[in-house]
Amino acid sequence: MSNHKQAGKNRRLGHNVERMSGNEGCFLKEKLQTFISLVFIIVLLPVGVKGQTTTPVTPAGPPPAQPAVYGSGVQTPLRYAGEAAPANQLSLSMGASAFYDDNVFQRNSQRLGDEAASFDSHLILSRQTENLTVSFDYSPYFVLYRQVDQFNRLNHVADLNLTYRLGSHFNLGLFDTSSYQDGVFQSLTGQQIMSGLGSPTALNQTTFPYTIRTLSNSSELDLTYVKSHRTSLTLSGGYSQRKFGSQVEVSQPLNNNIGENGSFEYQYRITERTTLALLLMHQDTTYKGGEVFGNDLRVQNESAFVTVGSRLSPTVTVTVFGGPQYVHTIGGSAAGIAGQFQPSGGGSITKEVGNTAVDVSGQRSVSDGGGIYTSVVYSTATIRVRRRLVGRWEVNWQGGATRADASLFQSTSRRTDGVIGDFGLDRPLSRGSVFHISYETSHQSSKGNLLISAPFDRNRVTVGIDYQLKAISLGR
Repeated sequence: MSNHKQAGKNRRLGHNVERMSGNEGCFLKEKLQTFISLVFIIVLLPVGVKGQTTTPVTPAGPPPAQPAVYGSGVQTPLRYAGEAAPANQLSLSMGASAFYDDNVFQRNSQRLGDEAASFDSHLILSRQTENLTVSFDYSPYFVLYRQVDQFNRLNHVADLNLTYRLGSHFNLGLFDTSSYQDGVFQSLTGQQIMSGLGSPTALNQTTFPYTIRTLSNSSELDLTYVKSHRTSLTLSGGYSQRKFGSQVEVSQPLNNNIGENGSFEYQYRITERTTLALLLMHQDTTYKGGEVFGNDLRVQNESAFVTVGSRLSPTVTVTVFGGPQYVHTIGGSAAGIAGQFQPSGGGSITKEVGNTAVDVSGQRSVSDGGGIYTSVVYSTATIRVRRRLVGRWEVNWQGGATRADASLFQSTSRRTDGVIGDFGLDRPLSRGSVFHISYETSHQSSKGNLLISAPFDRNRVTVGIDYQLKAISLGR
C-alpha cells in the first residue's frame, strides 16, 4: 500500500457479516468501478512535464524522513531500514489458502468449527510523477467453507490514495477506502503490517458485533497550502458510512452510521527532524438502529489536538498528541443529555533497523462503537513486529488490547473489551511465489446485558501460497 504522505490515509476497513441487500451490493460495485476508471484515466493523462521520478513527491508536507503528525491519517507499512516500496508499477498477485476456523458464527453459545479454502487476488497500482502521486489497492477474495455455506461469498477491499500538485503552493488530496465483506478476519493475502497512528475519523476496526455482512466506506478531500518549507495549512472534508446486512437470530439491531467531518490543520517544522501541528476538527455522525437511544441518534464531536512528531535518530521516530474533545447530541431521545468534554491523547514509537522493525502505539479518543454502540470512548494499545530469520524466513507479529466504553452519555455502564493477535511466517519460493503460515486470534467480552455483543473467542490457522502473476513497469 501507499507509503508516502502526507498522501496516505491508510485506513484498512472490514467487519462482520451475514447478509446485505442488493442495493448495497450495487453501491460497492459502482464505487469500485469508479475507483478503477479514475485511476486509469489519471495514469493515462499527461500530468507530468519532466517524466516520472523514483521517489514520492510530497510537497504538501515534510520530506520522507519526517514523521507524520496525528490527523494526517498516515499509517505507512512497517519496513526495515533502507527497504523501499515498489514505485511506478502495476502488479497482480493471486493466492490460495486452506484454514481452520474454530468459531465461524463468532458466538460461544453457538460454537461451530469448520475447514475452509480462500482464493485471493491483489491488484496494486503505484504511480509517481512530478505533479502526481497515486496508489490504488484492490483485493477481492472468495471464502469457501465446507459446512457453513452462508459465508461462501465474494468479498472486496479497495483503497485509493491520490495527491496532485495544483501549483507551486497548492496540493489536492483524495482518499477513499471501501470494503464489503464478512467476518472478523479479512483477506489472507497482501496484508501489510502498518506503523503509526490511524486517522481520527477512521471507523472502529476492533470492536466486533456478531458476524454479519458489512459495507463500509470512508472518503476525504484535502486542500493544502504550502506557505514555505516550514509551514503548511490544510483544509479537509470527509464522509463515512457503515451499513449492516439483514440480521438473523438476534432481536437487537446494530447501529448503522453516516458521518461527515471537516478539519483545519496547521503544521510548522521546528527543526529538520521535528514538526509541530495543531488540528481543529468537527465530526457529525447519525446512528440508525440500536436499542439505547431508539432508532435515531445524532452525535457531534468538536476536537482540538496538538501533535509533535520527531525523528530521534536515523532509525527511531516518535509521535505524541493530546487535546480535548467536546461531545454532544442533537435531536432524538438523547437530546436532553448534556454535552461533555473528554480528554484524548496517545502516541507511537517506531524503530526500523536492518533485520527488525518494531512499532508500539496507543491512544484514547471518541470513536464510533463498531455497530454495537453509538459513540464510545475508545482506547487501544498495539505492538507490531517484523523480523528476518535464517533461511529467507520472515516472522510478522502484531497484537493489541482495546476497550469501547459506552458510558459517554451517562446512561449506561456497558463496555466491550477485546484482545486481538496475529502471528505469521513467510518464506519466498521460486518464481515470485511466497509460502505463508499464520495464526490469528480474537477474544471479546462485554459488561452489561447486551445480546449483540455476546462474549466470543475465535481462532484461525492458515497455510497457503501467494504468487505474483505480473508486475508491469510504468516507466520512470
